[in-house]
Amino acid sequence: MQSLAKETIISASPLDCSAQLVELVPVIMRRIRSEMRQRTLPGLTVPQFRTLNYLQLHPGSSLSEVAEHLGLTLPSTSKLVQHLVTQKVIIRRSASDRRRIRLSLTQKGITALAVARLETQKQLAGSLSTLSQAELSLISSVLHILHKSFTGADLGVIIP
Repeated sequence: MQSLAKETIISASPLDCSAQLVELVPVIMRRIRSEMRQRTLPGLTVPQFRTLNYLQLHPGSSLSEVAEHLGLTLPSTSKLVQHLVTQKVIIRRSASDRRRIRLSLTQKGITALAVARLETQKQLAGSLSTLSQAELSLISSVLHILHKSFTGADLGVIIP
């Protein structure tokens, strides 16, 4: 990996790196989604799982905002949300405008996602356990750089 890293650093352009990201990120995300789905509520569909994750990041979102995120119609999203309300993982709250409903995770939903995230991290750590400390440090550094490049925010220094 270090020889590959040296080659990449020497010959990589922004376009080369972006092509690698476009290729690799979906593979990593499929793995993460698969691991998290296996470790959260039984029978949870991908759109339901995506809804929980969205609401964790955007508490108090409207049904329309969730539908837009999922790429579903309002009736389909409403049915999906009703199922999650029945499971007691999300709650509907009326905003000041009674026609606007706000959606948030319940404590059960927050806990389910936290457990799924922790167990997923453990599974991914198992896949990374064959790497050397130098390779792990390199990956951590690259992830910090990517975070800063895409968000403008620095994660701070992590000492391995």
